[in-house]
Amino acid sequence: MPPETADEVPLEALARVALAAYELAGPVDLRLHARGLNTVFDVTAGSERYALRVHRSGYRTSDQVRSELRFVRSVAEGWADQPLLFVPWPITARNGDLVVAAGDAALTCDLMTWVDGEVLVPGQGLTEDTVHRLGQALASLHNLSAQFRPPSGFALPRWDADGMFLPSASPYQPEFGIEDLLDRRDLHLYNEIADRTRAVFTALDSVGDSYGIVHADYILGNCFLQRAGSEWQVSVFDFDDCGWGYFLYDLCPLLGNLAGYPGAIADNPAYPRLRDAFLAGYRTTRPLPAGLEEHLPTLMAARNANHCLLTARRDVSPTPAQDATWRMSLARQCLDLPH
Repeated sequence: MPPETADEVPLEALARVALAAYELAGPVDLRLHARGLNTVFDVTAGSERYALRVHRSGYRTSDQVRSELRFVRSVAEGWADQPLLFVPWPITARNGDLVVAAGDAALTCDLMTWVDGEVLVPGQGLTEDTVHRLGQALASLHNLSAQFRPPSGFALPRWDADGMFLPSASPYQPEFGIEDLLDRRDLHLYNEIADRTRAVFTALDSVGDSYGIVHADYILGNCFLQRAGSEWQVSVFDFDDCGWGYFLYDLCPLLGNLAGYPGAIADNPAYPRLRDAFLAGYRTTRPLPAGLEEHLPTLMAARNANHCLLTARRDVSPTPAQDATWRMSLARQCLDLPH
C-alpha cells in the first residue's frame, strides 16, 4: 500500500460522510484498501463487508457512474442462476439513489458488496484451465450485455475509434494532445493503429451482434478466481471503464496480460496456448468466428495506444510522455504477435 499522504485523513472523513447516507447494520469499520484512479475503502458493517468507491473528479459524471451500477446490477441478476459467476451488488442509499455526493467538491461515491477470491497470474496459479474459465465468464458477460436494454437516462461513454484515439472524444479526458506525448516515429504508429482499428470496427459492424456494453478493462487484476469443488468460481469487478464498444476488443486487455507474462510480450512462449485456451473458453458460451482472430493483434495494440490518453493527465501520471512511449513499445510488440 502506498505511504500515507496529507489528504488521506480528509478523504477518509469524506468517505464516512458518504457512508452515513446508507442504512448499514451494526458498528461500521472503515479502512483504506486502494488508491488508484479511484479510491476504494474496505467497509465492515456488522457481519457484512462492502467496498466504498470515491471517484476522482473530472473523469465520470454521476450519471455515468449511476449507469455503470445499473448495468452491473443487471449482470448480477443475470448471473443469479449461475452460482460460480459473481459481480459486486451495488447498494442503494436511503434516498433510493445508487450514488452519493460527498464533501465540498461533491465527489461521487458508491457502495457495493465485497467480492472474494485472488488474482492468479502465470506461474502463480494461472493455468490453461483457469484461462479457459475466464474466457467463459467474459462470453457470459457479453451475452448479458447483448440482452441489456438501457433504461431512460442511461449514459455511458463510447469506446469507438474516436473515443479511443481522439483526445477531444476520449472518455479519459486527457489534458495533453497526443502530439505533446509522442515523438514522430511513435506518433506515426499511433495514427496507423488508429486507422487499422477504425477499419476493424467498420468490418465488425457487418458481423452483427458485435457491439454492446463492454467491461473495457477485463484483465487478470480485475478477476478473482477461487476453487469451488472441482470448478473455478470467477468474480469480475472494477467496471470503472465500462462503456459502449465492440465485444471483440473486450478480449484484448486480458490477452495482453497473457502475452505479457512472464516477460516481454514477444518472448512469452506460453502465450499461444494460453490465448487458445482463453478463446476456446469464450467459444463454449458465445460464438467467435475464426476469421475475427486475425484482428486481435491490432486491437491489442489499440489497447496500449489508447492508454497513452489515460495517463495524459497530471492527476493520473507525473510522467505522461514516458508512459506513452512505453505503451507504444508494447503496441509495437502486439502487432508482431501470431494471429
